[in-house]
Amino acid sequence: MRDILKMSLTLAMVAALSASLLTGVHNITEPVILERQEREYYEAIERFFPAVEDFQTKEIDSNQYDLIYDQDGEELGVMGTIETQGYDGAIRYNLAVDAEGVIQGIVIVSHTETPGIGDVIETDQFQEQFVGKGYDDPLEDGEDVDTVSGATLSTGAMLSSIRRTVNTIAEQFLGEEREYIDVSEIPDGVYEASVDGTHGVLTVEVEVENGEIVRVDVPEQNETEAYFVDSYPEIPERIVEEQRVEVDTQTGATLTAERIVDAVKKALADAAPEIEDEAEDNGGDNNNEGE
Repeated sequence: MRDILKMSLTLAMVAALSASLLTGVHNITEPVILERQEREYYEAIERFFPAVEDFQTKEIDSNQYDLIYDQDGEELGVMGTIETQGYDGAIRYNLAVDAEGVIQGIVIVSHTETPGIGDVIETDQFQEQFVGKGYDDPLEDGEDVDTVSGATLSTGAMLSSIRRTVNTIAEQFLGEEREYIDVSEIPDGVYEASVDGTHGVLTVEVEVENGEIVRVDVPEQNETEAYFVDSYPEIPERIVEEQRVEVDTQTGATLTAERIVDAVKKALADAAPEIEDEAEDNGGDNNNEGE
């Protein structure tokens, strides 16, 4: 009994000492890491915006945006410090966008993605796909840029987050206006559309009645089940409740949530030609008819 007690006390002392040492090391290294990250951040700003003279910091949805100015006070662009959920934890990165809404570069600050797979997000080959793309580019997987086979969740998360960030920068700081889908103009009916998912297509059905979205279903999907459960039915319920497609997609599975939203947008956008066809059937140019 005495030996067991002695061993327990020894283990407790070792644990306490180890915890104390770890805390000490953390307290020493954390300021060094933060100082290095801050220095690298300013170096990145100067690399992407050589004429930088000053910047002003704004915060949106817990992300930081620095508005970059030259010596004459002209806005050169925006540098965002963004955090998004990857496959194995948070990905923190910087995104530089010029005053025309065009991506100038990406810097991965920190991540915990799988070495040899998910860390492909650090490579020039992956990042350079985005350089030169702008607010007007849809940034569609397989068209504008490509996710990486075997690291779809990591690269897909970056693609989704970069698309969202470019839109935020353009709309909040560069004076761009988003085009919203006017559901009241959509004829009654059930509309279907598909987008590429993690392991195959994701298909939605959107029912419109009396100018309102009354139902959003996902009859087919090939997402990772745990991520899909985090997004469905929450995202469809938000769309129906708020009566708009541009809902908050921040869930435990943002990428899947955004795919549902993208598919709904596509389904409703595909209904637009029907509106035009009806206008033509009713006499074409409305300017020829008095009211």
